[in-house]
Amino acid sequence: MPAIRALENDHIAESPGGAEVASLPVLTRRDILGTYVVAELVTLARDGSPVCWPMLPDFDRERVSFSTGYVYPAKARNAQREPRVAALFSDPTASGRSDGDPFVLVQGTAEVFDKDLQRNTERYVDELLRKGSLIGVLVRVPLLRQLMVGYLARIWIEVNPAQEYAWPRGGALPDPLRRASRPDTYSPGVAIALPGDVFNWLPRYTRPPVLSYVDAAGWPAAIRVQATLRPDHIAIDSDLEPSEGAPACLTYHRLIGKYRANDAFIIRGHFDAAGRLIPEKVVGFVGTEDDRGLGSLKLTLLLWDLRKRLTTRLKNEGRKVPVVRPSAR
Repeated sequence: MPAIRALENDHIAESPGGAEVASLPVLTRRDILGTYVVAELVTLARDGSPVCWPMLPDFDRERVSFSTGYVYPAKARNAQREPRVAALFSDPTASGRSDGDPFVLVQGTAEVFDKDLQRNTERYVDELLRKGSLIGVLVRVPLLRQLMVGYLARIWIEVNPAQEYAWPRGGALPDPLRRASRPDTYSPGVAIALPGDVFNWLPRYTRPPVLSYVDAAGWPAAIRVQATLRPDHIAIDSDLEPSEGAPACLTYHRLIGKYRANDAFIIRGHFDAAGRLIPEKVVGFVGTEDDRGLGSLKLTLLLWDLRKRLTTRLKNEGRKVPVVRPSAR
């Protein structure tokens, strides 16, 4: 891939319908990419279906970067197997920006860094300190940060942008994003009835969910949609044109402050002939009163479990547990 040069924010071409489509070189909306504290990362599973989770983004050297835990590496493994990924910037919470921003979708190829665990962990600590999150306050205390090693030991995913789309909230989708396709490797799974707890969780999430899918060119994509949940299907209100049997993932998430809490759950499934999303699996938030924020019992138990899992895994691999600290520089 040739080197990518960023453009100034006003160098954006408009497509019919008012949607902004960045012409190459990409990354015109650096103002959003460099300030948002959450983005929805989409990777493709082994069967070609999309999986979308909210994550802390970083922007450096014209790349968009994310990290995932060493003991829960599914996103990184997906990106290693299928490098095409996407990142949607749609939630300005805690960024100092507003809902007046357009939606921005970056599609690109991922490079995964998982060999140097010590360096990766230091890089993540550096990021937390630089971004000023509440977790960043905790990692200033050596004892506390080492207790969180199971969470802070990281694998990095760096995305080399291939194309960028920006469009107004409430505006028409850019043409390349209008169709959800069905990969040859994907076969629709068995439909399930949505658990009753899902309907109790929904009031917690005030923003419309993120729908991720595979576009007509085979790239993962993501948009915000209005969704009406029923026990056996989900009606999607958007100008997306889904193919019958196309896989999709509906992601609900909420960021409170700068990562005091970041709840999320996803519904994976496929579109039927009527364009309804048929659920196959629900993953994520388990619906308790505890919001999993910092200081919660749930998060405390999770951090303890991750530490044990990391210690066991690295012992089996003959590797050392990393020292959680900032980098020397």
